[in-house]
Amino acid sequence: MNDSSSTSAVAINGEAAALAVDRAVDELRRGRAIHLAEHGANGHGRGLVVAAVEAVPQSLLERLAATGAPVSLLMTPERAHALGLADGGGPAVAIPMPASATIDALRTLAGAGLERAAAPVDFAAADPRPPFAHVAAAGFRLAKAGRLLPALVAIEAASPPDASLLSLGVADVAAHALPARPRLKRMSQSRVPLEDALDCELALFRDEHGLGEHVAVLIGTPDLGGTVPVRLHSACLTGDLLGSLRCDCGEQLRRGVRRIAELGGGLLLYLDQEGRGIGLANKLRAYALQDGGLDTLDADRRLGFLDDERTYDVAAALLRELGVSRVELLTNNPQKIEALRAHGIDVAGRVPLVGTMNSHNAQYLKAKRERAGHLD
Repeated sequence: MNDSSSTSAVAINGEAAALAVDRAVDELRRGRAIHLAEHGANGHGRGLVVAAVEAVPQSLLERLAATGAPVSLLMTPERAHALGLADGGGPAVAIPMPASATIDALRTLAGAGLERAAAPVDFAAADPRPPFAHVAAAGFRLAKAGRLLPALVAIEAASPPDASLLSLGVADVAAHALPARPRLKRMSQSRVPLEDALDCELALFRDEHGLGEHVAVLIGTPDLGGTVPVRLHSACLTGDLLGSLRCDCGEQLRRGVRRIAELGGGLLLYLDQEGRGIGLANKLRAYALQDGGLDTLDADRRLGFLDDERTYDVAAALLRELGVSRVELLTNNPQKIEALRAHGIDVAGRVPLVGTMNSHNAQYLKAKRERAGHLD
């Protein structure tokens, strides 16, 4: 007869808080609401029921309003500042919504889709520092982890209004949401000769807690225990695959492969963080704003993002998985150097990669140099 007291207390699927965070991201992507509590799941202290503006259906907005609690649109200070609704301080801005507001109007106000998609909505004065701002900021983090626009429909609720809502605590989001815990697993590997590097292998790594799949491109036979030439390349479907002239990404990708081969071999890490970490949908939204005159940094901020949402903890983890601790980095971006060093990777030197300017990417390259601090 088994003694139940001797059995392990570990849940079959692992730590409950980490599971709740993963599931919360999926719920938001599916257009469902979740409950975020100030002090732990199921309501202790202040809490919010939130849903991602770009994914939530009109019917859910109506059900939130039917609870009787005032409905707010939560946006980041970057978005609020760009719209002239707040000075940009604090972690979140709350905009009270009238009962007649439609989800299309909220999406227009939040920057999801075309700016002219719906008639303007009349709303009360924005609260630039709502008392639940840190709870809202946790919701923004979950939305970004799901590659969603950081804009939320919300009602205040100390506890979940019904059992259909997943509930989790703000502290759990801070501890377990990306990029707090990359856990990489090598899924597959094969020889793939490239035009500029015939001796080449590709290894695909999947992040257990994220949506990303990252590829390590091993060029030649470098000494991975020595100083390894490395290029960190963020995925760019438009530039890398389609040859977009709006950026220099495709050119840098091919030059990076060629230069690493010329140096005797090394690594190119192809990182799944499109659009400087905001995702393809939001990158295309930013492109539309750039067509209206904004540069790449201001366009991202108008959508509610930071100047650069990328983190390089995954890159550092990939290097450690491959046994690399000292690199010569092919980059023009000093933030990549600083980030790798902060994660314990020794950056011994830098090799510049200069792209070609054209009439379509001139403003983009100028913004990278003058505002983002990129080197020549």
